[in-house]
Amino acid sequence: MKVDKVNFIEKKVKGMAKKKFIDAHMPIVWPKMKPEDRQKKLSEVYESIVGKPKQDDVSADTDK
Repeated sequence: MKVDKVNFIEKKVKGMAKKKFIDAHMPIVWPKMKPEDRQKKLSEVYESIVGKPKQDDVSADTDK
């Protein structure tokens, strides 16, 4: 998948946890973007490749 001139290898992305994906790409892609905007965009890229977490998974994370 290509987003704003950056290629993401879908097979590799699917093999990563979301946090690991974001942490690995934060220092590398879109360096001129604000960190919070970059993190949001990476999250959207991850979710578009892997799929959004089920509602049960999201609520379980917030209960911790």
